[in-house]
Amino acid sequence: MSLLTSNAAERADQIGYCLELHQHDKIEIRDKLIFQTKSMFKQQLEWKLKRLTRQIRLYTDSFTNLWRGTQVTTRMCPSCRALVSVGEKTCSFCGVRLSRRPSGVGKLLQNVLPHYAPVSYSLLTVNFIFFLMIFYVDRSQTQQDLGRFLMGGSSAALMAWGADVAWLVWHGQWWRLFSAIFIHSGIVHLAFNSYALIFIGPLLEEYLGRERFLVLYLATGVFGFVLSNWYYPPVLTTVGASGAIFGLIGVAVTLSKRWSAWGSILHQQLVHWAIYGLIYGLLLGANNAAHVGGFISGIGLAFTLGNPNRSNESGWQQRWWAFLFWLFLGLTLLSLVLAIHFRFRSIT
Repeated sequence: MSLLTSNAAERADQIGYCLELHQHDKIEIRDKLIFQTKSMFKQQLEWKLKRLTRQIRLYTDSFTNLWRGTQVTTRMCPSCRALVSVGEKTCSFCGVRLSRRPSGVGKLLQNVLPHYAPVSYSLLTVNFIFFLMIFYVDRSQTQQDLGRFLMGGSSAALMAWGADVAWLVWHGQWWRLFSAIFIHSGIVHLAFNSYALIFIGPLLEEYLGRERFLVLYLATGVFGFVLSNWYYPPVLTTVGASGAIFGLIGVAVTLSKRWSAWGSILHQQLVHWAIYGLIYGLLLGANNAAHVGGFISGIGLAFTLGNPNRSNESGWQQRWWAFLFWLFLGLTLLSLVLAIHFRFRSIT
């Protein structure tokens, strides 16, 4: 009996020792894993910090180089390839009139954004800001907001924001001819016009200069609405920059044919754009009168332009285009202010 008890006690001691040894091994393995995990995490963190620091240094050096590029004081004449001062308006070697070049922040944006064009991107920005403002003010916080965001609000809502309505224009609200250019019926409508503006806008702005470009954009858009008001019933509500876009296409088609600008491939592409736009307008029930009016007025105004390199443009012609630029810009800003005032006055 005592022998069995002694064996059982020894076996219990052995089992306890094994359990203690196993527990010690577990603690040792756990400590090793914790140490390895900490060291691995530290190495990964150090590597990520080094990579982040390297990327920040590369971005900083890149923008530093871009900023240094904005501080240059000379540029190359596109005609004779001579180096002239940035501020010169006429090449002192060959007499060719030089287009205005952006400086400072404008040059920086020109390096960051491909084909940077201040007027084109400003028009695009105003279109989006006006669209978001209309959607925010008119939102109802219901499921109908999604449909309003995609396809726009009702005719009454658009009219309250300054859409073109013939009988209102005839009764003195002339500013609708301008404000309607910046109003769009839904994000889909805005996306189509924005894509077209990005495609053709910077190209024409660089070729014609900001003064001519803005005047032609607004003038063709207004003429498109004028023709639409004559053709359609006076109660029709219409919005969008499509007339102005077709006006730019008409200008570009004429210049590419008259002055061999950009080549025949782009000329054919622009013609196809105009044809496809009119066909889609017929299928979707868009305002084709505004499209045709903008396109025809763009062709007509393009024939009044001289050679776009402006080498033969006199001083009074430059002052004339500058006057038209500020006149149309002022009328546009006034029209947008009156449109916003009309909308909030109708609320109260």
